[in-house]
Amino acid sequence: MMTPAEYQEQIQPARLPAMSPPQPVYRVPVRTQSQSAVQQPRPMQHPQQLHQQPQYPTPYSPPAQRSTRPYSAMPALPAPVDPLYQIFTSVDKDGSGRLSAGELRSALVNFDKTKFDPETIKLMIKLFDSDGSGTIDYTEFKRLWNYLGEWLEQFQRFDLDHNTTISLDEFSLALQSFGFHFTPNFVRFMFNHYDKRGTGSISFDLFVQANINLQRIYDAFKKYDSGQGTIQIGFEDLLTEVLYLK
Repeated sequence: MMTPAEYQEQIQPARLPAMSPPQPVYRVPVRTQSQSAVQQPRPMQHPQQLHQQPQYPTPYSPPAQRSTRPYSAMPALPAPVDPLYQIFTSVDKDGSGRLSAGELRSALVNFDKTKFDPETIKLMIKLFDSDGSGTIDYTEFKRLWNYLGEWLEQFQRFDLDHNTTISLDEFSLALQSFGFHFTPNFVRFMFNHYDKRGTGSISFDLFVQANINLQRIYDAFKKYDSGQGTIQIGFEDLLTEVLYLK
């Protein structure tokens, strides 16, 4: 790479083009009338003729050639279609602009093409149904989709063997990473609770369901925790929290 000084040396100052040397001027003799020639007087025009506009011949213009090809305007380019909106409209069977629980379940599938667990669908609607309609409109659907995308990154992070499911050991590792240090017996109990298909593993939808429920219970616990990790709660308060989490 050249330094500014080297670069400056490469630049030649701009010069104007050199002018050509003057050429000799040849004078053409002008033939003049002889003195003996008599100049004919010009006829005097009538005063009205002085105000008339001179008539010039109309310049010739060939007739315009009309194309025999039919006129066709360039079609407007179609507006780009949002792929997520296509998914939304494809499952919106009644065309209401809102997805019921059943329609939403048709849009959300696991890696093995199985539909999301109904409890996960119910949880998604509870979290993202901002107007309390019990359905999901497109704006809510976009936020829900992005939210699941964030959970997908976590799921793939702990799917160490890349088999698109979470094993017991991977589930235990995920809980520790999220800050929950449970005993092995409780981790197994929780894992078996969410292994609803009885495959010895947890699919993506159940992984999301387990961790969201755990976070919601923890948030309810913190309201009564004074910082010692234990709480004293009345029966009515306990029922209130349990029914809220349903």
